[in-house]
Amino acid sequence: MSRVILLIIVFILGLHTAVSAQDNINDGVNKKRVQRGLQLVNQGRCNDCHTPLVEAEDGLVPDTNRTLSGHPSDSEIPKIPNSEIDSEEWLEFLSTLDSTVWAGEWGISFSANLTPDSTTGIGKWNEDVFVEIMRSGRHVSLKRNINPPMPWKDYAKLSDEDLKSIFAYLATLKPINNAVSKPIPLPQD
Repeated sequence: MSRVILLIIVFILGLHTAVSAQDNINDGVNKKRVQRGLQLVNQGRCNDCHTPLVEAEDGLVPDTNRTLSGHPSDSEIPKIPNSEIDSEEWLEFLSTLDSTVWAGEWGISFSANLTPDSTTGIGKWNEDVFVEIMRSGRHVSLKRNINPPMPWKDYAKLSDEDLKSIFAYLATLKPINNAVSKPIPLPQD
């Protein structure tokens, strides 16, 4: 009987060691994937549009407390000028927009919350959903196209592994609850 118990203990310990070794391998793969994702996010300059700016001694700098959280929900929504897009009024309007807001012939778009917040960010997505959105330029859950200036066509050219790496990095961010405004189309004449 004691021999059977000893064999069971050896088997369980061996199984635990094998699982731990696999976890270490997976951790190494995930760590490399996250590092590659960070590299791609930096090269793609994602923070330029998806991270709000704050005033500092050196001027405007990215708000590290809201990294990649998109257009701040507590910001005032800009009012679209009632004039031609190429008018002086529009040029002045464009100069007042912050880095998380863009405007053009499509209307006004606001940069999305890319943090893993489950209600206002990408926290309910998995990597397959992320890859599909980057390939199609269409929000699966929102049933609408990704608006300019998001260069999704450039991201669509990345390999699945690179897109999954970006998603892996985004999943490591601090979740920030920030409900970004919906796009505002230009008024129709």
